[in-house]
Amino acid sequence: MIPTIEQIRKLCTESSFERGIEYFRGGSVKGLEQFGNRITSVVEGTSDYEVIIRMDKEDIEASCTCPYDRGGYCKHIVATLLALSENYKKIKKNREEKERRIEIILNNLSVDELKGFLTAEFEKNSSLRDHFTIYFSGKGSKIRSLHDYKKEINLLYREITGRHGFIEYGIEVDFSYIRDLADRYIKAGNLLEAATIYQALSEVIAENMEGVDDSDGYYGGEFAQAVEDFVNCINRAKLSYKEKKDYIGYLFNKYIENDPDYFQEYYDYALRKICQSKDDLEHWKRLLKPHLPADLPDHDQWHEYYHARELLDMQLHILDLLDDGNGFYELIQRYYQKDHGFCLLYANRLEKDGRSKEAVRMAEEGLALFPDHLTKEIRRFLNRFYERHSPEKYRENLVTLFIQDRDWNDYKRLRELCSEEEWKKIFSVIIKGLSKGRFGSKDTIISLHLREGMFEEALKHVLGQKSLFTLRRYHKDLSERFPKRYFEAYKELLIPFADSRMGRAHYREIVRYLEQMKKIKGFGEQLRQLVKLLKTKYANRPAFLDEIEGI
Repeated sequence: MIPTIEQIRKLCTESSFERGIEYFRGGSVKGLEQFGNRITSVVEGTSDYEVIIRMDKEDIEASCTCPYDRGGYCKHIVATLLALSENYKKIKKNREEKERRIEIILNNLSVDELKGFLTAEFEKNSSLRDHFTIYFSGKGSKIRSLHDYKKEINLLYREITGRHGFIEYGIEVDFSYIRDLADRYIKAGNLLEAATIYQALSEVIAENMEGVDDSDGYYGGEFAQAVEDFVNCINRAKLSYKEKKDYIGYLFNKYIENDPDYFQEYYDYALRKICQSKDDLEHWKRLLKPHLPADLPDHDQWHEYYHARELLDMQLHILDLLDDGNGFYELIQRYYQKDHGFCLLYANRLEKDGRSKEAVRMAEEGLALFPDHLTKEIRRFLNRFYERHSPEKYRENLVTLFIQDRDWNDYKRLRELCSEEEWKKIFSVIIKGLSKGRFGSKDTIISLHLREGMFEEALKHVLGQKSLFTLRRYHKDLSERFPKRYFEAYKELLIPFADSRMGRAHYREIVRYLEQMKKIKGFGEQLRQLVKLLKTKYANRPAFLDEIEGI
């Protein structure tokens, strides 16, 4: 696969792409080679950074040792992909020659020669020896405990921490060797050994989070995956209840320990996934019983409220799966008026038990009990009934949902249900509701007017935002209909924007807005005058003059 320029552009920001071109043209990419689907290089920059790229048909996955922490891939990966694209035939030929040479050597080797080579390498490299043993037998060359695996994973952290033992944002510990080790055990059918590795991995990540500038990014994702892989191994091992009991206890204790607290939800998810039989659920219920709260604290005690709410939700989940209707209803009736989530859970259970009329009454009670921003899911629940039995309530609910959620499917359904006269009234209600709304409501108002063909109103709202970004966003929809007003709006905003800061990235942004203005027909002379004014005003900024030259 030859990466095209368009493919590379989609993998990074415009800034990374342009800087990648500079690195590539400057000859910073060294030692570029490919073996199989793996491409490696060293890119010279502030330091020498190692780039690894894997390509499989249309997919490109890449990593770099630089500390880049913005969107898409970094300039070093971009430079490597550009070098690969430029020199693809040569690199492919070298790869094929290397692979052919190795294949010839392997074909000509005797079993004794291969054994001799491997034995010599095993003497020098214990990791290779252990990897070989696991790969072909599913067993390590030595028995390793949870502590042993944790010690090994902790060493990966120590290798990249700074002098103060802190991992800066964007620096990632590579766990691929540990995951590969677990994968070898899984392929050999040794699922519990793999589970121990994933347990060790999840614990080490959790224990090191205080020294990592990242709570929900790379390390949060790796932790979640390790816990899920741990549970998958236990479930695939087909253990009896007695054999699984300790694993359930382990996950529950981790949930109660709540350290760090932002990982607690993953242990909750794991418990829900691992407890599959009635015996599993009964054991989980016994573990939970001493921790159940006597009541829900007030909302202003948020931390205590949330913790109590999650424990009660866990109990309700267990009772529901055990089909303990009496226990479920007894508990939910105590709390459904205090929490919108419990109210919805109550309604769903009533519907499940064939008590649909009671479910609707319960959900409608929730609409009266809780603020609008907490009732979105309750309204969606009700709409399944209103659509069939109460058209007026269905429409009213759709209006509220669209204002709350801005889901265009709700808008489409409303338009289908309403006559033109009815729609005029509803449209007015929606605009009024959105005008009081949260972040993003202004864009929804503009989009609504555009969908309705109310272009003058849409333009009024676009111009009212006094934002170059907004002008560019709706350029295609409005600039041809209102060329003079659109061009003048760009011009009015562009000069103060140009004054606001310096730097190439800023200058390129100015050029992008000028290019948008260039697309408006009939204003060529006005654009030339504006460019002339900018060149004169910023004559002492060579970088700006360089960027604007093509306009």
